[in-house]
Amino acid sequence: MSIYQHILVAVEADENEGRALLSHANQLARQFGASLTVLSVVEPVLTDFNGDIGVVPTQFTSELVELAGKRLRPLCAAEGLDPGRLRVEVGPITATILEVAQHVDADLIVLGHHPLRGFAALFSHTDKGVVGHAPCDVLAVRLKPAK
Repeated sequence: MSIYQHILVAVEADENEGRALLSHANQLARQFGASLTVLSVVEPVLTDFNGDIGVVPTQFTSELVELAGKRLRPLCAAEGLDPGRLRVEVGPITATILEVAQHVDADLIVLGHHPLRGFAALFSHTDKGVVGHAPCDVLAVRLKPAK
């Protein structure tokens, strides 16, 4: 029996980075003989009924979910993955990754890591949050910056 039975890969709906991360996770799944769930998380765009930011998910959130699916389905197909393995969820990124990992009983979470500097480093806490609270192992794959 392999050390990993179910891998969850958290992918942004970005064609270049998504392709590289998905390929990496798929290779790991093949090597371990593990199943693979592909997850993309869309943070909700919120508004209240008066048009102020902050209360109810907007139609824009639904459009972002559709767009993420449209971008990721071809990447999954290119990797030979069943489209049923793709999940697009709405919620806070870190919490949603952790919830889905528990739901699918993942024993490895694979996510992309951007080495950030300066001001941007203050606001990106997804990998730290996932690593610190994950119910399983986490692999952060270094993503090369776009040229």
